[in-house]
Amino acid sequence: MAQTQIPTIEATIREEKGSRASRRIRKKGLLPAILYGHKQENIALTIDHDEAEDLLKRGAHLVGLDFGGEVQQALFKDIQHNAGGYGLLHVDFERVALDEEVIATVAFDFHGTPEGTTHGGILEYHLTDIEVRCLPLNIPDTIRVDIAHLQIGDTMHARDIVPPENVTITNDPEDLIVAVIARRAEALEAEEEKPEEAEEVGEPEVIGEKKEEEPEE
Repeated sequence: MAQTQIPTIEATIREEKGSRASRRIRKKGLLPAILYGHKQENIALTIDHDEAEDLLKRGAHLVGLDFGGEVQQALFKDIQHNAGGYGLLHVDFERVALDEEVIATVAFDFHGTPEGTTHGGILEYHLTDIEVRCLPLNIPDTIRVDIAHLQIGDTMHARDIVPPENVTITNDPEDLIVAVIARRAEALEAEEEKPEEAEEVGEPEVIGEKKEEEPEE
């Protein structure tokens, strides 16, 4: 489901820049950010860390940045996390116009347990999100992917994903998303190769036997 309302974040124009200034901002529970794009100047901002993190956890893509007496619509574009993925370090926002298409990254919402995993298969995730193109208000929170029908050896690619109406997937159609593989496949292949390797072992050398000399070239 796409956002029906655009949440607003209060922002302050940031005069101080650089790593030291950013550390001071974070110690106050705030988050350094930047707003760019749409042929306008870049603006350094400060926003509330917890508010931004909460919106991201709820799958928000589009926000209204309220600063300087005006609200500008923008997308969460580039998000930097602390080591280990805990907490935010910096956020880039890209200005948008609600009547112009944008490119956004949307997380998958995987549903079901693959049938193949009940027969010894292992589910491998290769992509957890995908790029889409659409109007800002049509960006889905997530894209549902049903995987319950997958058997051992089955795969799903970007071409297999059906996006919501008025949303286009921009990934390469061959991009692999998930696969169900046989358990211990590599170990079984190694067992099959052992007899071949044994056949290549030569006769033991007899001590004292004179070797035939190779002719000189």
